Amino acid sequence: MGRSNLTTVVAFAFLATLLVMLPETVSAKRYIVGGSMGWAPNYNYTLWAANQTFYLGDWLCILRYLWLDTPQLAIDR
Repeated sequence: MGRSNLTTVVAFAFLATLLVMLPETVSAKRYIVGGSMGWAPNYNYTLWAANQTFYLGDWLCILRYLWLDTPQLAIDR
């Protein structure tokens, strides 16, 4: 009975560790270019991008006008 309990505990610990690590590896983030300011003329987007960390699978969204279509760019390289 003791060996069976140990196997169960080890299996549970392994699965719990996998579940904790899983969301970080598969989560993509959606960035609004320019942050809360959105897309605006005379804005330093190079400075904004320098303060961000982008990962494979992230999306860059340009919000120009809320009632118009929103262009998006997927980061795939």
